[in-house]
Amino acid sequence: MLLPDAHVALLEPMARRAAFLEECVRVLGLSNAVTCRRRAEEAAGNMVADVATARAVAPLDRLAGLMIPLLRPGGLVLAMKGAGAGREVEQAGPALQKAGAREVAVIRAGVGRIRPPAIVVRMTAGSRTADARGRRHGTDNQPRT
Repeated sequence: MLLPDAHVALLEPMARRAAFLEECVRVLGLSNAVTCRRRAEEAAGNMVADVATARAVAPLDRLAGLMIPLLRPGGLVLAMKGAGAGREVEQAGPALQKAGAREVAVIRAGVGRIRPPAIVVRMTAGSRTADARGRRHGTDNQPRT
């Protein structure tokens, strides 16, 4: 609603939740939003986004592997997390790097406006290269495409 020029794809694998999202899009008249009933793994390679958001999806090590393949190089993952986000980032460090996450930061959003502030992990997608199975992975050794 606030960004009418942005195209928004809502990925949701569960039929009940996808139906709810479709109804919200219809009732709110969001001509720039579409609901896709599929998992992130199925959408990878079929879409390229500037930003991917997630809430209560998976631990960071797994989440990065799901979200980064959906992004263009330099795209952002914004993952809502809880108070232990910093500890989770530290523990997931090697897996985040392997998935192609760069510039990982924990942000407290809404400080002074909402209580409690939202804890968001922000990751930037590195450049991408394909492995033998055609899956895309982040790498710092390949030129940006």
